Amino acid sequence: MIDTAKKEVIRPERGIHPLPWPYSHGIKVGNLLFIAGQVALDEELRLIGPGDAEAQARQTWKNIQTVVEAAGGKVTDVVRVTTYLADLADVDAIHKVRKEFFPSGDFPTATVVQAAKLGLPGLLLETEAFAIIGCS
Repeated sequence: MIDTAKKEVIRPERGIHPLPWPYSHGIKVGNLLFIAGQVALDEELRLIGPGDAEAQARQTWKNIQTVVEAAGGKVTDVVRVTTYLADLADVDAIHKVRKEFFPSGDFPTATVVQAAKLGLPGLLLETEAFAIIGCS
């Protein structure tokens, strides 16, 4: 049950950018996993895919997958996502990439929002997620 479960901070050991800011990539409570907004940064804080929404979406999903796997799950355990886009014209690119990570067609629920400005220069999108470990 959620009310008796302990909060566990998920800290992937590799494959995801380090934390220069005060937040956690993931928090697990029981089998629920809350994933912080992920962006197209690699483990050396390099922006992947400058100007390319599809490449940035792919790196973002790789980062989400890393967090889910560090929590003991699979990317297909993701049940909810919110993506913030600098430009809604890039929505087809993020949908194309999401299909790569959910080839069965069992997609998470999703919301897409245009954001006036994202957290770092050059970012075209940011995606936060919620997973239920072991549900897929």
